[in-house]
Amino acid sequence: MTKFLTTTAIATILAMPAVAEQTDISQTVKALQLALNTIDISDDATNVSQAGINAANIISIDFGSLDDVEQLAEDRMKQISKNDFETEGTFGNNALLSNVSQSGTNVLNSIDLTSDTGTSYDLNQLSQKIDDASQKAVNDIDIRNGTSLDIDQDATNVMNMAAMDDMLEDAWGADLLQTVDDSSQKASNKFDVDLGVENIAQDAVNVMNLAEVEDDLKGDSFQMVEDSTQSATNSAFDTEIGASIENLMQSAVNIANSLDVGGSSPNVGGSVSGASIKQIYKGYGSDQLASNFVKFSTEGVTGPMPDSNSDYIDQSALNAINLATVSNVGWTISQSARHVDQVAMNNAQGIGSSINADVTNFDQSATNVGNILSAGSLPDISGMTEVSQNFTGFQMAQNGLIGADDLSSVTQAATNVINSVSGL
Repeated sequence: MTKFLTTTAIATILAMPAVAEQTDISQTVKALQLALNTIDISDDATNVSQAGINAANIISIDFGSLDDVEQLAEDRMKQISKNDFETEGTFGNNALLSNVSQSGTNVLNSIDLTSDTGTSYDLNQLSQKIDDASQKAVNDIDIRNGTSLDIDQDATNVMNMAAMDDMLEDAWGADLLQTVDDSSQKASNKFDVDLGVENIAQDAVNVMNLAEVEDDLKGDSFQMVEDSTQSATNSAFDTEIGASIENLMQSAVNIANSLDVGGSSPNVGGSVSGASIKQIYKGYGSDQLASNFVKFSTEGVTGPMPDSNSDYIDQSALNAINLATVSNVGWTISQSARHVDQVAMNNAQGIGSSINADVTNFDQSATNVGNILSAGSLPDISGMTEVSQNFTGFQMAQNGLIGADDLSSVTQAATNVINSVSGL
């Protein structure tokens, strides 16, 4: 009887679904992914959507925690998402493009343990590695002899993204590891019209190594980007005399190494000599380029009217390296960026006669930041440097507005920040 009960108990345990936090997952990819959409017509188009999506090594669950997860992409892994739309009217019958959207998205190595209900799950150890990979997201709209209304272009590239509740502690190596080496990202939006456009938004975003821990990071985290480039560009052209651009918004963003910890980083049982949170960036040359460009004709360019609920920036270019937000820093933090090359620029240029080329409600913001720590509290550890920030390289933030007539409600802001520690 005893033997029967013992055997039955063991069998019952084995028959039960495994506890989620005992589950290990390993994903490896070496591939070429192409998502291509093309439209070429000769007249009007209304309510048109193009979406190109490439995704590799994706984990998204909302029912339990995991043990160890490894995601690896290497050996010329390539993702290309491209949307192309062309139309051409005639002098007697102009083409009209209305309510057209393009979305190009590439994601490589992603894990999401959060849910819409607010419940999140834990992870014991995470390794996300990318070596010799490239992502390209391109959207292109070309209109000849035509006008357009309500245009939306979004180009997004992501390498290594993670979201969870707690990042638990494992005595062997970094508990949260994200690395990108010898890789590139290009996000590009292009719009070309000759008779005017109203309501156009362009967003180009590149992200390398993004981690969000809603509660505690109990062990060590290590994020590194090495010899890799990011290019986020938006361009809009309106070339015919008498044409105008109304309600223009362009945003170009590059982020490398970002960590957000909602709770504390106590480093329970982790490294004693090394940093609990470490972010390293090793530059390559032309590392981050965020650029917005608009060429406007004789009727000028107008941005959205500001209101009490929203702050509009018509051209916004941002490059960011090594961002850490931690509610309660319990151990040491090290941020290092070497041989950095950051260029953020916005340019608006008028063509032809500038007699009526007025610019109204137009803001330009170019920003570069490197080694930024925001914390709710900082530790006091005897004999140790709790926060270390080191930066070498180059930052250029530039705004240009050329060839306009009258200006109304126009601002320019160029900002560079290196090594910052601030409170939440």
